[in-house]
Amino acid sequence: MSRPSRIYLAVLAALLLAWLALQALTPDSLLRRGAPAPLLPVLLLYFSSHLFRLARLAMLSLDQRAHVPALLAAHGLTAFPSSLLPFKIGEILRLAAFLRVFDDRRKALAVWLAERCADVLVLAALMLALSLFQVQLPPATRTVFLVFLLVSVFGLLGLFTVARTFVYLNRHLVLNSSSARGLRLLRASHALRQLELALKRSLEGRLTGLLLLSALIWLLEISALALFLEHLAPSNSSFAALFANGLLNNLSASPPAASQYQSLVLAALAVLSLGALGLARRLHQGKS
Repeated sequence: MSRPSRIYLAVLAALLLAWLALQALTPDSLLRRGAPAPLLPVLLLYFSSHLFRLARLAMLSLDQRAHVPALLAAHGLTAFPSSLLPFKIGEILRLAAFLRVFDDRRKALAVWLAERCADVLVLAALMLALSLFQVQLPPATRTVFLVFLLVSVFGLLGLFTVARTFVYLNRHLVLNSSSARGLRLLRASHALRQLELALKRSLEGRLTGLLLLSALIWLLEISALALFLEHLAPSNSSFAALFANGLLNNLSASPPAASQYQSLVLAALAVLSLGALGLARRLHQGKS
């Protein structure tokens, strides 16, 4: 294991201990916080959503199966610290972990892009369903999400368009240009073309599975938040209304109490990942 990896694991372990100490999330304190049994389905649903996230990562990496265990460990070890960072900055940490897993950085970026685009498409479909049922979305949430959707869709379409167009540019540069600027353009177009191919290889024969897993992930995560909101303030509303409320809270910001229990699940996932990593190292040392 490299030195940066050991440093990160040490920082993660310290962060877990510090968070547990600050939150005082011991079994006794959880009992004092009240009604852990009704919250058990919430925790199970949220944990299940992350199991499906792991399955999605494994599916996107089937063309490079040797990297699947390391990729799953990377998700488990970055999900908890990522949840503590605001404004989705944690996605940068996840991407950095993916870049360390794969020898080819374009493959890491392709997996990350496929995840994000699938999430956007599923959430857009859920928002469309809410609008069909005449559920009003907060203006700020609607605006931010529409911008995110447009940037993601046009960015992905732009990638494929530019990569295809650069095929003709490459031919022109090879035949007619030997300048430094021409060589830089040639390298850039080659990198875009390779990213396009990596994305296609990640999605080849798996697009339906990707969308299905993404839908399951968000249905479980939103259902968990909806049940938690009902636990906080029972309203005798239908599950459809609770689900809509959960989606709106997920798109904006989860209540602080909900974030606490989400972090508890992610902390457990990080501990399991640390344990699995330690076991894998012991087995590897035993074989050698």
